[in-house]
Amino acid sequence: MSFILTFAILMTATSSVDGLKCHQCGGAEKIPKFAKTALSKLNITVDSLFGDCKKTSGSDMCTNGTFCIKRAKVYQIGYSGVNLKWTSYTKGCATLREDNLGVPSNQCYELGDVSNSTNGYTAKRVDCYCNKDFCNSSQGPFSTIMMTILLVLVKISM
Repeated sequence: MSFILTFAILMTATSSVDGLKCHQCGGAEKIPKFAKTALSKLNITVDSLFGDCKKTSGSDMCTNGTFCIKRAKVYQIGYSGVNLKWTSYTKGCATLREDNLGVPSNQCYELGDVSNSTNGYTAKRVDCYCNKDFCNSSQGPFSTIMMTILLVLVKISM
């Protein structure tokens, strides 16, 4: 019995020392050149891209959270009769939800729309949390959750 207790204590201690490993980067779908021109004319800035979302070491990863996060912003814009839609994202570590300082669980939270009728665009934000090493990559169940959320958002906006 004492062996099992010692083993459990050692496993808990070593798992907390290692820490959760998450991708730390930012990216976006490829935006066509004509769309970049439209965005520029409307004074809309595109989120900056950083890091390499495929790497699992160095500055492209973090270990300072209890959850990995992937934050997606889904933009939709109408310009000169053309509707454009694209997604940008950031990945990193989190301990608390940024929107309400609550403790996240393994799920996605839709955080509403930002609209600008003058410029004719909307942006929806979705924060997804998970707690396995590198679960905020674009592979695996995390991307399935994101795709489901994005499909629901697309259907709602139609």
